[in-house]
Amino acid sequence: MKINKFFKNYKKSSIFLTIIFVLIITLICNIIYCYNTINVNHYNIKSQKLQTNLRIVMISDLHMKDYGNNNEKLVNIIKKESPDIIAVLGDFTVKDSTNYDIVLKLMPQLVNTAPTYYVLGNHELPILDTTNFTDDIKSTGVHLLINKSEYFEKDGEKILIGGIKQYPYYDFQSPDFENEERYFLDDFIEKEKEDFGILLCHYPEYFMWKFNEFDIDLMLCGHTHGGLIRIPFLGGLIAPEQGLFPKYDMGYFESDTAKMIVTSGLSTSSIIPRINNPGEVCVIDINK
Repeated sequence: MKINKFFKNYKKSSIFLTIIFVLIITLICNIIYCYNTINVNHYNIKSQKLQTNLRIVMISDLHMKDYGNNNEKLVNIIKKESPDIIAVLGDFTVKDSTNYDIVLKLMPQLVNTAPTYYVLGNHELPILDTTNFTDDIKSTGVHLLINKSEYFEKDGEKILIGGIKQYPYYDFQSPDFENEERYFLDDFIEKEKEDFGILLCHYPEYFMWKFNEFDIDLMLCGHTHGGLIRIPFLGGLIAPEQGLFPKYDMGYFESDTAKMIVTSGLSTSSIIPRINNPGEVCVIDINK
């Protein structure tokens, strides 16, 4: 009897350990897959403010990752999509490092593909005062938009492209309306009355706090890493400033006056790995 009981318990333990082992191996394979894979996701938007069509490739949060030699894999994916413009949504660096050679090697390749517009993320901000990052990025031919807007022209039509650095709408801050960001945004929204506008903003939580009230034709964001761990039917697990199960983790969102697309980005700076969440390149077609 004791021998039979021993073998029964051993069999149950073996099955349990086998299941745990399979789950661990599956999880490791998933993490490796997500770390080395880039998905291309497409969005279509209509606007009566444009008569022509426009294709935007949107990328974010590379965090110094290299997809192949000099990001050859990433560049080839972008070239294949034949964009009119490329929007870089920040956090291509890592905030604890002043080495951003990977970014400087990547940017000229993007510029040779299409006009490239770069907005700062929270990982670029800490190195602005300790490096020549601003001048180095500009030297590659990238349009670096720090509370600044420029016009892109296609088929005789002007498209307004602006980039905002930050905006003081955190819960623990009282809004300071006398700041460079506020004046930039007022100017951008005024100009957008005449031409289709694209606002590059690293932080989607600004949409949640205030920007959803503004007239913004299209706002492009990163920052969330897609919620890091994506749970089937529930979405991302956690995102900065949004907490658990964030609403604005990735995808298309709109209010009565504004539209926003959030990319899950290309990598992560967190010790928490990306699970069920490969890197992403967004392709946005306007009036296709």
